Amino acid sequence: MAITCVIAGDYDAAVGFGQEALAIARTRGDRSIERLATTFLGRTHFVRGEFSDAVTFFERSLALEGDLRSERIGTGANQAAISRGGLAETFSELGRFDAAIEHAEAAVRIGEETDHPYTLSFALFTLGLTHLHRGHLPHATRVLERFLDHSHLWQIRAFYRSTAPLGTAYALAGRADEALRLVAGAVEEFHRRPIYFRAGPYFRAGMTCLAVGRIDEASGHAREALALARRLGARGSEAHALCLNGDIAVAAGAKDAEVLYRQALALAEPRGMRPLVAQCHLGLGKMHHRMGNAGQAQEHLTIATAMYREMGIAYWLEQAEGELRQLG
Repeated sequence: MAITCVIAGDYDAAVGFGQEALAIARTRGDRSIERLATTFLGRTHFVRGEFSDAVTFFERSLALEGDLRSERIGTGANQAAISRGGLAETFSELGRFDAAIEHAEAAVRIGEETDHPYTLSFALFTLGLTHLHRGHLPHATRVLERFLDHSHLWQIRAFYRSTAPLGTAYALAGRADEALRLVAGAVEEFHRRPIYFRAGPYFRAGMTCLAVGRIDEASGHAREALALARRLGARGSEAHALCLNGDIAVAAGAKDAEVLYRQALALAEPRGMRPLVAQCHLGLGKMHHRMGNAGQAQEHLTIATAMYREMGIAYWLEQAEGELRQLG
């Protein structure tokens, strides 16, 4: 019930069922069920944008592993890989990329060692997404292409809607036609079979359209991403969608960009979402540069550059440094 409620977008109910399952497992002394409930609670806190709680539950699940490393515990995927993948996604949001990649690569190894196709697909997706968040486009592209090939080979329909991250990687690398085809397919698949682990593929579709210069389409997808994130109570996804709407406003020359960035920062900073904080400062720097406010532009771009460099975020560091050079 806990994970089903997450899929259905009822996060409050998911927490309730997860906590009830955890209490029953501890009363019975059932480590398998305790581990499963702990992992599902980690996933639920992650999608709600409660990253500190997510880390706590995922790490607690790993501490319960013992001799259960190769077990699925009645689920569709190996739980050791799921916990490590959850930590990888959470650490990516927090800017702890070395730890994120370490956990994601460990999840891939588990999928390979257990020879379990669904587990390996999940792990490859997580690793590719982590590289994408860090702006390492060649790594992200290679892993996400392997993920899609593997998922189609084994006909794992649950991942057919997960083509959007590869589309974003293609768009940032200048492969516009391939990118648009992938994100269009992801949006169509989401409409047909929605899973509310995050604000759908709308965010990736908006980011992709923005990268290839389709501003009106990007704006439509970004507004849908924001509306869905707010309806679900997914505050981390809401922060991402607000920042994306700010980026689109800057590209379109709209006047509400600063308000959107400030709203995103108000959600991102207390959650420790350092990559997104840096993205907001980059956007504010670009906005002030175009408005002729050189001092404010330099202030925000300097913050973004320092944060990107500290986290080892490649693609957007180059963007921030290029903007600073233009500023002179």
